[in-house]
Amino acid sequence: MEDKIEGPGALETRNVGTFGIAKTTLLDKRFTMAYAAGIGDDNVVYFNDERSGSPQVHPCIAFSLQWAARFRPDQSQDPRIASFGVHASTDLVVHRPFKSGEAITTQGQLLQMRQISPGVYNVDLYRMTSSTGELVAELYYNGITRGATLMGSDAVAGQELSPPKVSGVVSVDPIWKKEIFVPLHAAQQYTECAQIYNPIHTEPSVAKAAGLPDMILHGSATKALALTAIIGQYFNGNPEQITRLVGQLRGMVLMNTSIQVEVLAEQRRENTLTLVFRVVNSDGQLAISNGVVTGRLGL
Repeated sequence: MEDKIEGPGALETRNVGTFGIAKTTLLDKRFTMAYAAGIGDDNVVYFNDERSGSPQVHPCIAFSLQWAARFRPDQSQDPRIASFGVHASTDLVVHRPFKSGEAITTQGQLLQMRQISPGVYNVDLYRMTSSTGELVAELYYNGITRGATLMGSDAVAGQELSPPKVSGVVSVDPIWKKEIFVPLHAAQQYTECAQIYNPIHTEPSVAKAAGLPDMILHGSATKALALTAIIGQYFNGNPEQITRLVGQLRGMVLMNTSIQVEVLAEQRRENTLTLVFRVVNSDGQLAISNGVVTGRLGL
């Protein structure tokens, strides 16, 4: 009898540097309005199509574009690995705002596989370009395969960005905060509107079978809710001012609970505002830590 295999085992680095599929998505009004509706954002700029260039597009739609382009159909993967993978952090760089009606092509590249104490750390970079080839946004999407070991040494085909720096003291207590209620249907609504489907977010039986207490909200939805609150408070409701969103996922967000978005520091330099934030769940645990938002002022 063969010994029972525990955990995902050893991972190879042969796919580091390779690319996934290139997926082109039309940012039509139906999709961009639905994304904003999926996070309960009532900012009129996402729904008013009566002006040229409108409606505006929520920056976090980049998470939907990444999800659609995550496949590598020509690269084999041990099916055991998926159940040990966790989303660790993201770093979204917006070079210019997404525009309603444009076609965006997204393609990911596996940049790194490194051994860390919890398992194997992976870094993927998704580049989002317009139909003219203009680079619109980049999303560094980082995960950990828990309990895995790496065959051989670390493999690095490209580097992550350093996080934005804020000079001075980051407050222990928030300098601004906002509570947001997450209703029972929040994950189903986000799943369909953002077109990001994983049954641990929508089906209690699947979530509990995976060892979770119940359905949990998507990490990208939590980040989008936080950014929405910050846009409303600090950028006069104008999403086109946002240039970067950084955050590490920590605790779970359950349905029928509230989260609290807390800004801990702000720095204004020339025409740029940098904010340090976190998100706390209903149990007082960090749902997002080391969050940073940067944006242009005066638009």
